[in-house]
Amino acid sequence: MTLEQDLQKKQVIHLDLRNFTAVKTGTSVRETVKRMQVKNRACAVVTDRGCLMGIFTGRDILRKIVDAPETWDKPIDEVMTLSPTTVRSKDRADKALALMDEKHFRNIPVLNDEGYVVGNLTHYAVIKFLSDRFPEEVYNLPPDSEQIVDRRSGA
Repeated sequence: MTLEQDLQKKQVIHLDLRNFTAVKTGTSVRETVKRMQVKNRACAVVTDRGCLMGIFTGRDILRKIVDAPETWDKPIDEVMTLSPTTVRSKDRADKALALMDEKHFRNIPVLNDEGYVVGNLTHYAVIKFLSDRFPEEVYNLPPDSEQIVDRRSGA
C-alpha cells in the first residue's frame, strides 16, 4: 500500500491530535498564553461546554497581542478567531491535509459527530504519522554529504 492510499484510508482521528490547549470562553488572554506556554503548545481552542467557539494561535499572539499590552487582561473571546474552519474526526486524513495545504493552516480543530472538540490537526501529526509508518527510512537517514550550506545561519 502506498502512502497516498494509506492516507486515503485513514481517518483524521487516527492521527496524533493532542497538540493543543483547551480554554473556556471568558479566560483571559494572559491565562491562555500561560497555559499554551506551560504545555508548550502553539494553539488553544476556545470552548463553551465542549463546543468550539474559536481558536487562538501563536500567529494571533504576534498579530494581535504583542503590540497591544492592554489586551493581556481581556477575555480571549475578543482576540480569538471566531468559528474557525474545522474537520470531523471521521474525515479522510488526505482531505484534511489537502485543506491545511490549500488554506495555509497550521492548526485545524477536529470535532466529533456531536460537534465537540476531540483534537487539533497539525503538521506535527503528519510528521509523526510518517515517522511511525516509515521508522527505518526516517530515523536512519544518512547525512547528505552533497549538502553545502551557502551561508551561515543563526546568530
